[in-house]
Amino acid sequence: MRTFKIVLGYDGTGFHGWQVQPGRRTVQGVLEEALAHVLGFDVRLKAAGRTDAGCHARGQVASFAADTPVPIAALRPALNRRLPRDVRVRSAEEAESGFDARRSAIARRYGYRLLDREDVLWGRMAWHPGRTPDAARLVQATRPLEGDHDCAAFQAAGSTPTRTHCRVHRATWRRWEGGVMLDVIANHFLYHMVRNLVGTALALAERTNPSEAMRAVLATRDRSRAGPTAPPQGLCLEEVFYSERVRT
Repeated sequence: MRTFKIVLGYDGTGFHGWQVQPGRRTVQGVLEEALAHVLGFDVRLKAAGRTDAGCHARGQVASFAADTPVPIAALRPALNRRLPRDVRVRSAEEAESGFDARRSAIARRYGYRLLDREDVLWGRMAWHPGRTPDAARLVQATRPLEGDHDCAAFQAAGSTPTRTHCRVHRATWRRWEGGVMLDVIANHFLYHMVRNLVGTALALAERTNPSEAMRAVLATRDRSRAGPTAPPQGLCLEEVFYSERVRT
């Protein structure tokens, strides 16, 4: 039995998220269908992150185990010939036995892109919050997030109970072509955490002391004290880290 690791990117606009759902177009669904054509039998994929409807990826990682003679060098081109244009396999390799795209990950990196102004093209991949974001004040608002914290205040209301302690390696803002982007790396993300961080940072950027306001929200562990959930189109899974050192 061989273990495979696939790195892929996708435009999430036309998908109901990653995970297979009956009667709905999902990334996992179209990728497993393409794999079945290439391998000649069905496989079930495991993903590093189960992105929501409308969210994107450039560094999603999926894994599966299969007993197949298909050469590893042929897997990526064969899959890309079968896949729709809004999903591309970037690389494919054999991994060591027991590798699991989700369980073997030690950290993930997400980007959330904000627009300085409305843009008819970038609007599929980024969000304009109704005003030009103040990058300096956003940096102040997110700086306190770096480190070890209980991030319960940023977990979606009504989420399934889970551990809420996260080690945030990086939480900063940087320029991109259309505006500013939150660049965040953590060992663990809660449901809707990044989108809730963005909504909270935008709200707290209006305060006299955004950093102190964010520390206060963190301390409450109360979702109702944080800001609104930013829409999905600005979110992208950029990279997944495994045994290598997390770059900060």
